[in-house]
Amino acid sequence: MKLLSKTAIYLCLASLPIAILGVFTLHWFIHKSTIHEIDEILISHLKKVENKLQNAPDKRFILGDLDDNPHLQLVPNSVKVNSIFSDSTELDLRENEKITIRVLKATVRNKNQNFLVIVTQSYEEFEEISAKLSWGLGLYFLGFLMLLLLINFLLYRQLWKPFYEIINHLRNYQLNKSTSDIFKKEATEEFNLLSQTLHQMTERISKQFIRQKEFTENASHEIQTPIAVISAELEILLDSENLPEKEANHVQKSMDSLQKLSQLNKSLLLLTKIENNQFSETEKVNLSNLVTNLLETYQDFAQHRNIKIYQEIKPDKTLEINPLLAEILVGNLLKNAIKYNQNGGNLTCILKDNQLIISNKGDKLPFSETQLFNRFVKHPKHLESTGLGLAIVKQIAEQYGLNITYQFNETELIHTFKINI
Repeated sequence: MKLLSKTAIYLCLASLPIAILGVFTLHWFIHKSTIHEIDEILISHLKKVENKLQNAPDKRFILGDLDDNPHLQLVPNSVKVNSIFSDSTELDLRENEKITIRVLKATVRNKNQNFLVIVTQSYEEFEEISAKLSWGLGLYFLGFLMLLLLINFLLYRQLWKPFYEIINHLRNYQLNKSTSDIFKKEATEEFNLLSQTLHQMTERISKQFIRQKEFTENASHEIQTPIAVISAELEILLDSENLPEKEANHVQKSMDSLQKLSQLNKSLLLLTKIENNQFSETEKVNLSNLVTNLLETYQDFAQHRNIKIYQEIKPDKTLEINPLLAEILVGNLLKNAIKYNQNGGNLTCILKDNQLIISNKGDKLPFSETQLFNRFVKHPKHLESTGLGLAIVKQIAEQYGLNITYQFNETELIHTFKINI
């Protein structure tokens, strides 16, 4: 999830309880304010009643009016009630339903008479207005918040645009190319500093990569030259007629070791080149034709060990990969399946829509399966091996995001390699 999306979600999650709390707080505040104002009105009515009682003649005073509000009731002089506010309900004749009212009770003296005054005021309408106003403001707040989030999202996306451009440049960055035209000067100071820092870092990495590449190639070339010279000299010595048989055996062993050293040097150089992404050129390789051609190439090798090859190749299956690495990938797996197969065994090669499956019959591994793709892991019966074949296969698969797995069927002694393509 992107940072902008996370920010928007967190803001919404934080704002929602604030909005709900704000609605209830606003409703409570309006309710309290309404009650206070109604109490002021009731007190004003009470004072008017008190004023009329004090100025009216004794027998000409009428207790209350038609709606009996305020209600006056003669009580003994001993009864004294200070102003008491309370909530109650009464029947609304228009709506024929109970409504909430505010009640004020107090005693008022008129010369020798003592009156209990009850003044009421409905505030049902005020409560409805209060609720509507509270929820209306709450919804307005949420709408305003959503609009603000949308505006912020659009602004932030524009502000963060240089950052995502830098990320895309890094994603497509290649070690063997200069970055002078990639990380350009930005208007925002922070992004400009990030761009300059990345430019300097990638330039240093590129220079180190070039030096390492040159060293690897030069070292490989320099090693191959003396190996070739020594091999040639040993061949001349081996062809000598006066060379005793015992010394000839020693010479032959030396030549075999030199051959192994040469192969090891080439394999290590290949691994280094793959790791350094020196095979960056890719194209659509016809994997079906490649597998078929390699099976024909290794047919004689398989027949020499009486190995039967079964193949099921789907035609015109392609893969975006470097052609040389594709050949090495499939070739190493096929050679491995023949080399470590049992005499008279079977080799099965299946190419489907999304998988390449190569299996062969053979003894159980003398080491853990987790070490199979490690470098320099060899089978004790094949000490002449460099132990780098499957390591190269694994490195190529990782280079192109291909998932390679290994399984062993202990019942049928079948080793199976699968590559998801």
